[in-house]
Amino acid sequence: MVAARTLIAMGLAISSVALHVASAQESSSAKERVAADTIARFIEIYRAESGLPKLRRIQDGHLRTDACRRAMRGDKSVGRSDGIGPPEKVGTLSALWYSTLDLDHPPVELLDWAKGPGKQYEQPRRFAVGVCLVSTTQSAEQRYWIDVGTYMSTIKSILNIPMWD
Repeated sequence: MVAARTLIAMGLAISSVALHVASAQESSSAKERVAADTIARFIEIYRAESGLPKLRRIQDGHLRTDACRRAMRGDKSVGRSDGIGPPEKVGTLSALWYSTLDLDHPPVELLDWAKGPGKQYEQPRRFAVGVCLVSTTQSAEQRYWIDVGTYMSTIKSILNIPMWD
């Protein structure tokens, strides 16, 4: 009987820990979604105020993966890439990445990037935002690693798939 009670108590303790871990993961994931929505709104508002066409927002899992990779390395730099991306990122026209503690103050580079390329270049039709949130246990600091990308239209992306011999 004592063994059964011990086993039940251990099971409840494990369930409780698993619930806390799942809850923390859910809240982190929810915060990442809110952060991505905030950045997307900045991009949409800035493009509208600049008289630029609205872009359709899409999901691109590569962006969050890239952001988390930079977070693991501790890379807080701002970077930018223009031009058609690698084969696994078909249709990518440009990307911008940065890290911040404060989502409400986007860097100037994000606003410049949101304007898009000059008229002589392929104009984007879609955009995506990827966010990786990292909280440190030493402090209450939460840092966001953010990657944003612009893309060709869906049809152009499909037609632009590299053909290998």
